[in-house]
Amino acid sequence: MSQPQEEKKSENGPTTQSQLPPPVPPLYDRPKSTVLATTLTPEQVVIYEEFPEILSKSKEDLEDLLSNDVFFDTFFESIERIRNAIAFRDEMRMENEMSAKETLAQENELNQLRQRVQEQENTLLELNSTIQEKLKLQQNALQRFSPSVLLTKLKSGVQQSDELSEQMANSFLSGELETDQFIKHFREIRKVFHLRNAKVEIVKNKPGILDEGF
Repeated sequence: MSQPQEEKKSENGPTTQSQLPPPVPPLYDRPKSTVLATTLTPEQVVIYEEFPEILSKSKEDLEDLLSNDVFFDTFFESIERIRNAIAFRDEMRMENEMSAKETLAQENELNQLRQRVQEQENTLLELNSTIQEKLKLQQNALQRFSPSVLLTKLKSGVQQSDELSEQMANSFLSGELETDQFIKHFREIRKVFHLRNAKVEIVKNKPGILDEGF
C-alpha cells in the first residue's frame, strides 16, 4: 500500500492533497490569451498571432495536418487571411490577364496602323519616282526647244539650204535638170535659205528673243 502523502506546510498552515493546484492544460487546450502569456519562443508567438486558427486545433489535429498534405491544404485555404490573399491573387491575375489581352489587341491595331503607314510611304515613294521620271522626260523634251538648241538647228538649216541650192545649180549646169524645173525648185530652196538666214540675223541682233518663250 502507498504511504499517505506527506502534508506540505505553508505560512498559513499545512496543505492537503485536495488543496493542490489543478494540472496545467496543454497549449492547444488553453485560451489564446493564456497561451500567449506563457513562456513561448518569439517564433511561436508570431505564429499564434498571425494564425490564431491553430489554437483551436488539438494535438491530434496538428499531427494530422503535418502528416497529411490534403488536410493541411484544406485547413490552410480555410484560414481567413489566406482566403483573402488567394482572392486578392486571383483578382490581380484576372486584371493582369485582361490588361494583357487589351495590350495584345492594341498591339495588333498598332501593327495594322504601322502596316498602313508603310504602304502609304511606299505609295508616296513610287509616286515621287514617277514624278521624277516625268520631269526628266519633260526636261528632255523642253531641251529640244531651248534657245541654244533652236539657234543651232536654225544655223544648220541655213547651211543645208545653201548646200542644196548649190547642188541644184551644179545639176542644172551639168544638164541634169531642165530650165523650168531648175527655176521652180531653186527659187523654193533659196526662199527657205533666206528665211532661215533672216531668222539667224534677228537672233544675233536680239540674243534674248528666244528666251521669251521659256
